[in-house]
Amino acid sequence: MDRTTFSFELVDRYTPEIVIQNSLKQIEEATKGYVEGHVEEYDGPISSYVKKLSLMETNLFKEEQVDIQEDLGEQNNQIHKYEVFLTVKGLEYYKYRMMFLKYGSISYPVTIIMNEKLAAAYKGKVNTTFYLASMQAVEEMMDIIINSDTMVTFLQNLINESIRRENRDAFLP
Repeated sequence: MDRTTFSFELVDRYTPEIVIQNSLKQIEEATKGYVEGHVEEYDGPISSYVKKLSLMETNLFKEEQVDIQEDLGEQNNQIHKYEVFLTVKGLEYYKYRMMFLKYGSISYPVTIIMNEKLAAAYKGKVNTTFYLASMQAVEEMMDIIINSDTMVTFLQNLINESIRRENRDAFLP
């Protein structure tokens, strides 16, 4: 190993949430502001989990296997989690959650948990969890999703509903 082993050119210039926010601007432009995309910090679980219920007033003890591998490798206390969602003009309480993002101290790879319909549009599979290793991979994912027939049809439905709400007073007798 020497100095030529590594590259010092920054390829992944932006963090995943910035890449996605930039992609979402296309939606706002294309829909003339009727639909907006948002990326916001999130502090809840981003994938399905088992909810543990405690049994009060029991004297039961449980043995637990400890895997030392969990204490080896990367030690990372910093977790970045975001939710990616759409809002619609005139639908004050409406929010369509597209995906969650999660990464640690290092931006890539990023874990993405995606809405099932969008995951099918992205990869044609039911798999909803993706690990993307680069900024380019995130850009490509967003490009595929935003331009998919599923998303275009959905955005048109949101625009129609927003316009319907704008014009509802004009149609009242």
